[in-house]
Amino acid sequence: MHLPMITKSNIIRHIAVALDCSPHSMASLTAAAEIARLMHADLTGIFVEDINLLRMAELPFCHEIRMYTTEPEKIDSSQLERSLKLQARAAHEALQRIAEKFMLKHSFRICRGMVPAEVILAAVDADLLVLGRSGRSPTCRKGLGSTAKKALTEGKKPVLLIRPGFSVKKWPLLVLYDGSDGSKKALTIALDLAHPGITLNVLILGETHEEGMMMELKLSETIIPPLHSIIFYHQLPLNNLKTLSRAIRLVDSGLLVLSENMNISREAVHKLIDEIDYPVLLV
Repeated sequence: MHLPMITKSNIIRHIAVALDCSPHSMASLTAAAEIARLMHADLTGIFVEDINLLRMAELPFCHEIRMYTTEPEKIDSSQLERSLKLQARAAHEALQRIAEKFMLKHSFRICRGMVPAEVILAAVDADLLVLGRSGRSPTCRKGLGSTAKKALTEGKKPVLLIRPGFSVKKWPLLVLYDGSDGSKKALTIALDLAHPGITLNVLILGETHEEGMMMELKLSETIIPPLHSIIFYHQLPLNNLKTLSRAIRLVDSGLLVLSENMNISREAVHKLIDEIDYPVLLV
């Protein structure tokens, strides 16, 4: 029987990236630009003026302590407005620089409101939303930031969570595959990202060893890899989340691609993403 080939689909044509000038945000911008160049996609930068900061400045009991002063000072609302405009300008300039470097068609949006909700709303027309794994708050240095969590739980589109130091052009890929429609979509998008010369790892999650072997045989006959690329197949009986997390760390790929519509529960997928310190593309 002739099996249909699995190859590139180029289904991502418009990428949105949240910008706030933090290291995670700048890493997100670089990754978004690399993917946009690879997929010939447009790029939109989103900057949100945090309404919570502006509201806090209006409260009479809110003060700030600066590094070069010993006494608390009343927060100046007008100064905060100017600071947000300066940050937006810096974000826009960063977007322009990298868009020119990668020769991308780009746009920039400024919104005001609750940051997680506004980012998701502003990216509604995009095919992919790119975010930093962590936010600017010190409480978000470990695990996911509030915007990333909201994008996972309420977003309706693929989301890419990035950390500093990751490059789409240099790191290998790892995709989770269990034969479900969701994992097939994840594999298709992973192939879109697998430019010539890259290593693609496929972690096959079968209920039994025999089922895993059958899936590997079928994939080896149907996947058309990019030029000069290498595909490695790994098998893992899906017993529990700890086993899966350990296997992902052993493969040690740069970007994990998976779907929340797999044979793993949606809650387990989100918990896995929160626990592992890797860039993740959830489709």
